[in-house]
Amino acid sequence: MADDLRRRIGSGVLAAGSKLPPERELAATYEVGLPTLRRALDELQSEGLIEKVHGNGNFVRRPVQPITYPGGHYTQAAPLACSAPLRIEVSVSEVKAHGELQSLLQVRARTPLVERVYLSEQAGLPCSLARVYVPRALDAPLPEAPWSPWGDDVQAHLLARGIQCVTTAERVTTRFPTAEEAEVLRIGARMPVLAIERTSTDSAGHVVLGALLVLPGDRSAIRFARGVLSGTEGGR
Repeated sequence: MADDLRRRIGSGVLAAGSKLPPERELAATYEVGLPTLRRALDELQSEGLIEKVHGNGNFVRRPVQPITYPGGHYTQAAPLACSAPLRIEVSVSEVKAHGELQSLLQVRARTPLVERVYLSEQAGLPCSLARVYVPRALDAPLPEAPWSPWGDDVQAHLLARGIQCVTTAERVTTRFPTAEEAEVLRIGARMPVLAIERTSTDSAGHVVLGALLVLPGDRSAIRFARGVLSGTEGGR
C-alpha cells in the first residue's frame, strides 16, 4: 500500500499539494483496516512525501527548498541564506526559570526570563522552531523585523546595548519530537528532529542568552568543518 502511494506520488498522479482521500475511503480502497492504513501513511510522512494537517487530512507535500543555519555566533556581515521566501512569526512572553531553563542559563530557580518563540515557514510548511531566552534584567523591547529564524536578532540587540556575546556553545542531538513540537512543525511523532541547545556568554563568563532550536529531520542536515558546527541544509 505504501509502495503504491509512493509510486503514485512519484509519477505525479497524486500531485504536490493535493489532498489524499479520507482515511476510511483509502482503507476501503486497499481493503485494509485503519491501523494498517495509518502505518503506511506514517511511513510516507516519515519519508517527507506527505504531511498530516491536524483536522484537515493528509496532503502530498510540496517540495521545500532548504534554508541555511549560520551557527550561533552572530556577525552583522553574515546574512541569512534563504533560497525561497521565508515567513517568521515571533511571540514574546515572560517565564520563570526552572529545570532545563535554569540549567541552560545558569540562574536560580524562578529567575524571571523573557522568552521569544520564533516559528519559520517556507511555502506554507514549518521549517524550524526556536525558543530564545534572556534574563529579564538584560532584556529590551523586541527589535523590529526582519527577524532571524534562529533569534540572532536578540544577539544583535544585546550588542547594541553594549552586551557582547563573546563565546557561543552549541550542543546538537537527535531525538523524537514532543507532542507539541510535532503539532507545531507538522511532522509525525516518529520523525526525528535535530535539537540544538545554544548558550552565549559575555566577557565575564556569564550566560546572557540561551536558545533551544528544533529542526525537522526530513528537512535538515548538519555538516561539520574544522571541528566546529559550520553548515546545514536547514542548519549550519
